[in-house]
Amino acid sequence: MRLIKSMASWLLGYVDPREPLGSSLINAVSRLPINLAADAVCLRKNADSGALEVLLTQRGASESSPGEWCCPGSVLSPGEQPEHVLHRVGMTISDFTFVGDYFSAAARGWMLSRVHQAKLAEVPATGAWWPVEQLPNNMVPKHREQLIPMAIKAFHAQRAKLAPKVAPAPLT
Repeated sequence: MRLIKSMASWLLGYVDPREPLGSSLINAVSRLPINLAADAVCLRKNADSGALEVLLTQRGASESSPGEWCCPGSVLSPGEQPEHVLHRVGMTISDFTFVGDYFSAAARGWMLSRVHQAKLAEVPATGAWWPVEQLPNNMVPKHREQLIPMAIKAFHAQRAKLAPKVAPAPLT
């Protein structure tokens, strides 16, 4: 059985998840779940420049997309809650707010990312703040193209709700 699993794993490595799989392969792997990830987009205004910044962490050599910058997060383990993922990857958070979902085909298969905004108690050792207008080139594409813009939109909407309303001047 171990040999069969090893061969299946090796063969599935040649399947492009962005291409139609066909009914026989779909039937064979339909028992396998879609991967669920929790990602945190941590935004702040830089106190000196006023620029909007995002916290990115650099992935380790044994992780998917090694060496690339990304928003903190990971695939959930069975029974794990999204906020527990951030503790597992070394983050201490003080606030965790759901922003939206992003569904994508990745090298590891289909992924449903639950995107959250988070406030940090401290910056992780592998993390750095980057201006959202100057993100690094070696970055996980879906984080640059989808997750960060989704969180920025929610960030601005939240700030607009909190901004004091100015009444129009009375007509004379």
